Amino acid sequence: MKKIETNLHYFEISKANPEKLLDEFYVFEERKPDLDKYIQNTKEIKNILITIKTLKAKNERPEIIEKYFLELQKTLGEYSNCSEFGCFINACDNIIDGAKNEISVLKEVSRRYFQKRILNENVPEEWVQAILDKNSSAKKGRSGENKLIRILGLDGIKEVGEWQDFFSDDCCVLRFSKKINLQSARRNLKVKIKTKKQNKTLDLIIKIRENIFVCEAKHLNTAGGGQDKQISELIEIIGLKERPGIYYIAFLDGKYSNVLLGDNGLGDKINKQRHEIIKCLNQNPSNFWVNTAGFEALISDFKK
Repeated sequence: MKKIETNLHYFEISKANPEKLLDEFYVFEERKPDLDKYIQNTKEIKNILITIKTLKAKNERPEIIEKYFLELQKTLGEYSNCSEFGCFINACDNIIDGAKNEISVLKEVSRRYFQKRILNENVPEEWVQAILDKNSSAKKGRSGENKLIRILGLDGIKEVGEWQDFFSDDCCVLRFSKKINLQSARRNLKVKIKTKKQNKTLDLIIKIRENIFVCEAKHLNTAGGGQDKQISELIEIIGLKERPGIYYIAFLDGKYSNVLLGDNGLGDKINKQRHEIIKCLNQNPSNFWVNTAGFEALISDFKK
């Protein structure tokens, strides 16, 4: 094995090699395969709402209107979240399933919808796709893990799914899951993983011969309260201490990684975060803070 550099060496590699402006692992540009189903469902919702509104305007008998509300309940479902009405349900502090399962809520939301929104039959494909595009961030959940597993695979480190395979292979990677949870990791690896949230799940366990890496991966594009919390979680990871041969990796990519590692225009918050990172790295030489380039260099050096 090649002589491993200090954790600050890989931190400097990360600083010198910022993330790409567009990372293919987080880009979801293709037309939604089920787009036609979203469009058809939106049309059905609109037609029923138009019917209900027309019947109300004509003072039709309540039992007739009730029948169409029941039909509207049946129509709301998996493909309704891109309809104007589905979005309006969210604007009324409810979710689609809540309105679907409670007809009194559905009726009240409909009443407000008739008052506050324009109702027509048009369902342009482009705006349905636009709503799906806006919601694409929900798909990014495991993209970071997939990216790291791809990088590991290029170095001959294959993904396995069981502890038995993990211990029988010299170089492999295991995802945390319901089965491969913190409790089993602590037991099988004889580690503490002593985070403030005792049941907080991390992402990957990487094995390169006698070395074990516990990795937490995050992708951040903007700053803010939620993002600050995630940075704090990563900093906590590189502050953990374990027995020799156990390493922690905090992996951060996305535009915020460039801001955090950059030299220009740093504010007090960024300076404080970077100071905490470097402090933890100095105190814990077995832990690493890396972006894509830093991770690739780290894994490559351990693999040689």
